[in-house]
Amino acid sequence: MRTEKKIENIKYTVALKGLKTPKGTITFSALKEVIDILSTGSERALRLSLEGTSVKRGNPPAWLLQSTNFILKGLKKGSTVLEFSAPTLGSVAFEQIKQPDLWDNVPLPEETAITILAKSIHDAEQENLDSDKYDRGVLETLMGFKRLLDGTELKVELHSDERRADRFSLNNDSYQKFDKIRSETPEPQAMLLTGFLNMIQHNQRRFELTLESGPTVRGRINESFINLEQIRNLWGKKVTIKGIMQYNPSKKPRLLEAESISPMNSGDEVFSTIPIAYQVHDVLAQAQKNTSSHNIVADIWGKWPGEESIDELLNDLKATNKEK
Repeated sequence: MRTEKKIENIKYTVALKGLKTPKGTITFSALKEVIDILSTGSERALRLSLEGTSVKRGNPPAWLLQSTNFILKGLKKGSTVLEFSAPTLGSVAFEQIKQPDLWDNVPLPEETAITILAKSIHDAEQENLDSDKYDRGVLETLMGFKRLLDGTELKVELHSDERRADRFSLNNDSYQKFDKIRSETPEPQAMLLTGFLNMIQHNQRRFELTLESGPTVRGRINESFINLEQIRNLWGKKVTIKGIMQYNPSKKPRLLEAESISPMNSGDEVFSTIPIAYQVHDVLAQAQKNTSSHNIVADIWGKWPGEESIDELLNDLKATNKEK
């Protein structure tokens, strides 16, 4: 008879110092923000670690929901102290972490989603702009700390007696760093790229695209759009990939999420270089200079990933260019 694997949990403590409410109490709105930063932040950081992007359309997979199914144990006085537990990844997401990854460090079985979030926060606090441990999605969740501050000198401290490396401390200086990095991180961009397709990891759905201009781009196949078996004969050949490029805060390409891979056609050579990453304030500034024309980028800005397919986005961009 098959028995379910026992879920192992790690205990954590979060202390909030500087709340406007009396010690040992917290408003529902503040509690909601703390829970959102911990649960959504951990979910996005873990997804980024294992799938290359923190935010995806559609329902999250069961392993991700289980990994962030934290249990609140209690509320203590002193400062306001929350106690909760988080499951180890080895007990709820073993299939996702058991395979070695050639590009990134796969989480260890004894780690939790909180471990991954703590690493993300550490790199952001250190202003490591080349880090792969956080992206715009993770930073946007951490921006919820602004609502928690509410004009106070609030400090949020997390630690675990069982995993002493899992710790972080957030204050107003942290928020200022997160805000600055987020504003400088390019938005994900829809694009076409051509080059030689090199499949690296079949089980992780990852590949490398070597551009004729020289650089190599890491990518992941979106199985909602691409059947792996149908592109086997394209490996090692020239292809054109339609996808969404994710960028590091340093503006370097981080991951191309492919939604279409096809043999390279005549004329596709124009897509052999990576377009320059743009930022929201640059696009909006340009839109203000050209108010007489319709700006499709401004329309879709901040809405990706939404319900639109990449084909719809690219067709809109092409149509706009024809109107100019």
